[in-house]
Formats: sequence, C-alpha cells, structure tokens
Amino acid sequence: MSFISKKYGQFDYFDCQIDHAQWRGRTVLDFGGNVGNLLAGAGDAIDHRRYWCIDISRDAIDLGRKRYPAANWVFYDRYNYCFNPTGTRGLAIPDVGVEFDYILVYSVFTHTDLEELRELVSVLESRLKPGGTLAFTFIDPHFHSWPDTRRGSNLRYRLDRIEEGNPSLDVEAVLARADGAERCVLVNDESLWVNDNPELPLSPGSTGTHHVFYTASFMQAEFPRASILSPKNREMQHCCILRATRR
Repeated sequence: MSFISKKYGQFDYFDCQIDHAQWRGRTVLDFGGNVGNLLAGAGDAIDHRRYWCIDISRDAIDLGRKRYPAANWVFYDRYNYCFNPTGTRGLAIPDVGVEFDYILVYSVFTHTDLEELRELVSVLESRLKPGGTLAFTFIDPHFHSWPDTRRGSNLRYRLDRIEEGNPSLDVEAVLARADGAERCVLVNDESLWVNDNPELPLSPGSTGTHHVFYTASFMQAEFPRASILSPKNREMQHCCILRATRR
C-alpha cells in the first residue's frame, strides 16, 4: 500500500498562518493532501464540493474518496523518491479546470529538490484566482521549534530520531557539517548534502528517505514577494505565503 498519512492538524495550522481566512464558499486545493486529513479538522468550514485533493499516493486518493465522497480526488502519478518511486519523472500537475482561492501544501516540499520546488510553486501560482493565496510549508534546519521541551534545532530533532534506530550515527558530526547551511538534504537517514542537490538512486523503483531543509532567509530570497512565517500551533514547519496579484 502506498503512503497513508496519520498526521492531523493541517487545517488549524493553515487557518492560523493565513490569519483565520474566510473558508466558506471558497475553492481549496490540498496539494499533496493524501487522504484529506485537512478536512478532518475543518468541520463545516470547507465545502467538500469545493475541495480538491491531488496526491501521488493512489491508495490515499482511494481512501480519501471513500471518507469524503462529495470532495474531488485526483491521483497524480509523478515520481517521488520517498512516496512514488515508480511514477513518471516531471509529470505535469493535472489541470482540473478550476482556479482556486486557496492552495495549501503541507510537508510536500520537505521531500522534493529545489528545482522541483521552483517548478511546482510556479505552476500552482498559475492556478490561483486573482487575489488567491498559495501557502506551503518548509523546515528550517537551524530553527528551534520547541525550545521549552526539546533541545536543539529541527535538524537535530530529525537526527536524534534516526539515532534511536541507528546508534552508530554521529549526530554531532552531521550537525557540524550543516552549520551555517542555507539548505541541506538528508538522504536515507545517513548522507547529508549541504547547499547542493543529492544524487538519488536511479534504478526503477528505488526508494528511501529524503528530508529537505531550507532556512527562512533562503526561502525569502527565493520568493521575494512572499510572507515567511514562523511555525505555529507547536508545529516545526515554517510557512511561505504567496498571494496572486489581482487582474
């Protein structure tokens, strides 16, 4: 079975980041929304008939359709090293013939390379209504998301979790390599690529882990028009908000 997310809280996160937006009567694209856990937290704030989910997990799309049959579900068979290793590389985002008031992207670009991030953001922006909002998350490796309860940065948090299953991992050495990095990628829970794109296995069906980190300052430079917001609701992810110009 392809990936089924058990993460909840996406609606509350985006509602907070977009300053408690007006959802009623608005069209929403949940890009990479998996089984639609965004809807689970939205209550009746989002009209299911105006909600679209596009995801690269066929099983998630099928399950989401069963849970929320009034919503719109689209399988997107694009290659991803973590979640869809048999998909088509560079496959275009399906055009569903709708312009959206809100396009929400939670923890998608934490598993894609920089070129793919740029490509997908550009296309998603073009699918917004005039005045619409695109909001996507990213993880800053050096940010301390929970200073009151957990030591260290987001990258340390990830490495500490890996070390629990792999005591041979030298967490301090990896952190030292990442010191001052604007972006870094942790591949297969062992190889850290700093300010560079990793070389992923090219054999068909190869899969593994691929955790991508960008600093807030790097994202601001990449998207000068964007608002870059710190994590809220005790999440570890920053939010990048882009608003379409009104025509």
